[in-house]
Amino acid sequence: MCGACASALARSQSEVPYRYRAKATALLIPDLHLSARVPPRMTDVQTFFARHFVAISVNSRFRDDEGPDRFFAASGLLIRIGDILGILTAGHVVEYLDEALNHRDIISLGCQLLDTFGETKLSDLGVPYDLKNSPRLHFHNDEQGLDFGVLFLHEHQARLIEKHNIVPLTYEASRNEPADLDVFFLLGLPSELTSERVSPSGNATVALTMLRLKKAEAEEQSTLFPRFIATIDSQTSLESLKGMSGGPIFGLNTERSNKYWIVAIQSSWRKSERKIFGCPVTHIYDILNELYERAASELVEER
Repeated sequence: MCGACASALARSQSEVPYRYRAKATALLIPDLHLSARVPPRMTDVQTFFARHFVAISVNSRFRDDEGPDRFFAASGLLIRIGDILGILTAGHVVEYLDEALNHRDIISLGCQLLDTFGETKLSDLGVPYDLKNSPRLHFHNDEQGLDFGVLFLHEHQARLIEKHNIVPLTYEASRNEPADLDVFFLLGLPSELTSERVSPSGNATVALTMLRLKKAEAEEQSTLFPRFIATIDSQTSLESLKGMSGGPIFGLNTERSNKYWIVAIQSSWRKSERKIFGCPVTHIYDILNELYERAASELVEER
């Protein structure tokens, strides 16, 4: 396992980020009528699933750029690893953040976590996130089939996010995924619907979008860690899924639609086949739990 990643988790523990001690929440759905015969109201389903969604937004200013700040938004969700909370997103998103942080022509960089897409909306303001000094980790290896990263939260950030009733993905809720899930939804922020720059008043636009997916027929996996593969099963005018990377993919069975699983996060797509590829959360948790246990043992040894 990546030593630097274990160190990031150890650092997050030693700096006492927010420690989540509530019992795992069952992923149960109220009556949203997800049967094959009665199409659901997509706005209801989208708003409900947004209880997990947290976007990562970045304002940046380049040297000699006289226009408003540039704007970028990435998809993500709240995750619990042991007793630590973080924002789970695609690994290549974290790579982008690292590159922006170290870009010699970027003279200012601000980051906020956007958590107001669900049913509870107390404020339009995002939660400030210090990219430079906050611990994070990522894995991005296409040959292995891994593409995920985590931005770890401190107590004040997690408490602000909790006020919007955001529900974290947990290890317990990711286990025992049924083999007969037959409908899937991807939630994310397409770049083509996102502002490229902030307005003169400092605002920017994002558009939370949900796509229905159909799991692809089994095919030979070419990666060490098998990926989630599906085709887009809904009408969309989107030219690209750029910006939806890191977005959660939800799975249900239409005959038992009162419970759902977060099965993967979106990683890449193949436009010609309308096919998307995701990193399954079971792989993510296998790796993160091992890193968490290693980090915990390192802290015990240091003490």
